[in-house]
Amino acid sequence: MEQNKFDWDLTKFCKDINDCENKLKQIDIKLEELVKYKGKLNNPSTLLEFWKKEQETESIFEDCYIYALASKDIEETDQSFQQLSQKVMNMGSKISSKLAFVYPEFKHLGNDYLRSLLKDKNFENWKLEIEKIIDENEHTLSEAEEQILAQVGSFSVGFKNVYSSCFFGDVKYQDATDENGVAHKITSGVINKYLFSNDRELRKNVSLSVKEAYLSYQNSMAINFIYQLKQNVVISKIRKYKSVLDKSVSTYKTSPQVYNNIINYTKQNINFVTRYFGLKKKILNFNPMFTYDMNIDIIKNNKKYSYEEGISLIKNAMSILGEDYVALIDKAVNEHWIDVYPKEHKRSGAYTWGRYGKTYIILTNWNDDLESVYTLAHELGHAIQHYITEQNQEKQNSNFPIYIAEVASLFNEIILSNYLLKHSQSEDEKINVLSKQINDINSVIFNQVKYSEFEDFCYKALENDESLSKEILNDKWLQINKQGLENIIDYSTFNTLRWENIFHYYNVSYYVWQYALAFMIATNFATNIIENKKNAKENYLQFLKGTNKYFPTQFLQSLCIDIDDDKFYQQFFETINNKITEFENLFNN
Repeated sequence: MEQNKFDWDLTKFCKDINDCENKLKQIDIKLEELVKYKGKLNNPSTLLEFWKKEQETESIFEDCYIYALASKDIEETDQSFQQLSQKVMNMGSKISSKLAFVYPEFKHLGNDYLRSLLKDKNFENWKLEIEKIIDENEHTLSEAEEQILAQVGSFSVGFKNVYSSCFFGDVKYQDATDENGVAHKITSGVINKYLFSNDRELRKNVSLSVKEAYLSYQNSMAINFIYQLKQNVVISKIRKYKSVLDKSVSTYKTSPQVYNNIINYTKQNINFVTRYFGLKKKILNFNPMFTYDMNIDIIKNNKKYSYEEGISLIKNAMSILGEDYVALIDKAVNEHWIDVYPKEHKRSGAYTWGRYGKTYIILTNWNDDLESVYTLAHELGHAIQHYITEQNQEKQNSNFPIYIAEVASLFNEIILSNYLLKHSQSEDEKINVLSKQINDINSVIFNQVKYSEFEDFCYKALENDESLSKEILNDKWLQINKQGLENIIDYSTFNTLRWENIFHYYNVSYYVWQYALAFMIATNFATNIIENKKNAKENYLQFLKGTNKYFPTQFLQSLCIDIDDDKFYQQFFETINNKITEFENLFNN
């Protein structure tokens, strides 16, 4: 059967369920081979041999993992993929358990042995990995303890699965009527489309439908959420970290000070949000203005974009990076990287996924609007960064922390906005693009920092042996989200349960604040390129290629970006405050 051009191709990972299960059996065999290396990693040549075989096993597992979970994301109610996903998760725990000897053995061999490898030419491309092991040695446990934690991991994924099954499978939303009394079917894939609608009655009713659906699961999801966090607190203590935050920033190769800079500078500049929504409320003449009004366009924009038109627009915008980059967008389309349209049991939102050596896959829910164009530009940024990095780095040097991984995606959005502003044919178009830019700044900087504040509050409460409950969580969520908007927005219809459905809380601890840092870095790169500063494009393309020499903060410094310097944050907030002033001037003239 011919591949539908709007569906992604997962056969690059596994041909079908049977192929996936056969690969899981191959992993069993390879694991037995890897276990034979126990006690032999003190020999450098044997260690290299082990690492290469471990990578082969890891790649096969990643094929199975991506195939099973991506298939489930397209059809959340398909039991065959539910079962396959469970088998894959079990294999992941088995791999962790079988290889639990590795890091304790490194700890036993000692840092002097590991440092000697740094001088060995055969380990030239393994330097970052070795330095990472040295850093983590103090948090490595005994083999028996590591095995216990690995087996506990097979249960911990259950919290994430409960969340996923609830919000992308079980939750049923009431139909929402528009201003003409027409009922619209609500699924997870179309909620955002309707919340951006120009129809205020529809926005209100969709918002209430979502709130009502969350209420149906509030007790179960509160318990699931709290125990997910408790598990992370326990593991960080077992590994002798000061806190979950300390564990997270250590993993990201940054520091609590960078986290605190993001939080503090953002809160100091909360007037940005006050100014924008105050002006928006005045222009739209909403009195009161509700939370479901916050995303509405100031000027009605009913322009539709087909998928093909969106691709063309993205290619034109990204031509600023040259023909080679644009050619990779064509590659993504022609090789079926992208699953384009919403389906009834397809998960909402968008993401990019893949593994080293295989082309990436992109999930979107295309709704024929400008937001869909931005979302696809964002995800293509991810996929193309991974592709370029893998062409220039070996597997062990191709992964990066979230605040690096999100730069390329956000960069694409900034460049797309710049292109649209430059080619605006009317003041209304310019207003819409500027409004979109400022909405994004609010979403990626101010909202993500608020989300991180909420997460930090939860972790600190649990780390201090304080209790959490649904009521405490709801009150805190409302309090944090009102910052800067108390006198502008009416929160009577606000969904205080929105924290239930933040995927990243279940995925990686202290994930969301890194969006803000990534946006700041992306803004720096994009501004320099737009202003045609010396070496700006070369620095960014070098960023996409990655490095085998530096940890992230050092790598950024080599490209003239210093996230440890207060000037970096001061310049960013000066830039975005100039943006809000530009927007205000359009209405004051």
